[in-house]
Amino acid sequence: MARRKKREAPAPPSADPHAVARSRRPLLVTLAVGVLLVGTAATWLVSSRRPPPNLLLVTIDTLRADRVGVYGHEGAATPHLDALARRGIRFENAVAAVPLTGPSHATIFTGRYPPVHGVRDNVFFPLDNRHPTLATLLKEQGYRTAAFVAAYPVSSSFGFARGFDHYDEDYRETPKGGEVAERPANEVVDAALAWLSGAGDEPFLMWVHFYDPHTPYAPPAPYDERYEDDPYDGEIAYTDAQLGRLLEGLAEQGRKDSTLVVALSDQGVSLGEHAEASHGILIYQATLRVPFFMAGPGVQVGETVTPWVGTTDVLPTVLGLLGVEAGEDLPGQDLGPLLSGEEFRPGPLYAESLFGR
Repeated sequence: MARRKKREAPAPPSADPHAVARSRRPLLVTLAVGVLLVGTAATWLVSSRRPPPNLLLVTIDTLRADRVGVYGHEGAATPHLDALARRGIRFENAVAAVPLTGPSHATIFTGRYPPVHGVRDNVFFPLDNRHPTLATLLKEQGYRTAAFVAAYPVSSSFGFARGFDHYDEDYRETPKGGEVAERPANEVVDAALAWLSGAGDEPFLMWVHFYDPHTPYAPPAPYDERYEDDPYDGEIAYTDAQLGRLLEGLAEQGRKDSTLVVALSDQGVSLGEHAEASHGILIYQATLRVPFFMAGPGVQVGETVTPWVGTTDVLPTVLGLLGVEAGEDLPGQDLGPLLSGEEFRPGPLYAESLFGR
């Protein structure tokens, strides 16, 4: 029978300190790798549980693109819109689907054209409730939803409140002789900031609608005197200042970095071009081309996008940035590849107006 070799006793630690250090190295390496893996797992868990971005959607009624500073208007007083372009993306060539408030907002919120969503004119055509909206889709994802609107064409009575937990429409007949009930931008912002202060920690969708650049042009003081010769620019300057108040309030509450800001106009205005005093009848670029900005999480900084895009692209693009499925039956495109500099092929764009009928 083979004799087992007698096992030698290990040397005492003081005999060879280097041997002791060498014997501990595998254990130290194992511990270090374990700490690294645990730290990586913790980081992944924290990032995976990070709440999705908030969404602030701002629509400014009847604002022409070429009356905004970053679109080339030297006399513009639009520092806050211009700042959005610097900290995000500006779309140089964006067009509305229809030069009317109600139908255009219906397209922005559903991602569908008027023949499909059913709003072909202001007031008389309610939004078809068969189609999901940006508000209903985000509410399903756990978002708190609130809207602060400034004029009757987007009243809750026409279906625009669907999907919103809170719909603030405290407008009234105005003394300046407007065609519809409305309220000034400062009152809209006051209501929005009051809601925002109690919004809690859940992600939110907040829609803020400004109507001031719409006819008749009667900006408040001091813009009335400052823009006596061009009250339309005065209305725009006043609205931009109120937008600044809204964005400042967002920052003061620590929500700036966690909020995707999307700002655009629903339509332009002719101002006499093509013999059209205002908007609604003709579909030239004067009434269809709109300013369009995005800034915040997931958006590149200081970029200008030149391919033609439409307001039908707003919903799929915003949902893409928020990580929400948009559906496959939309005419618009998710502009995500375009935002990241990838190859992008613009699709066909459609516009209509039945107002002349």
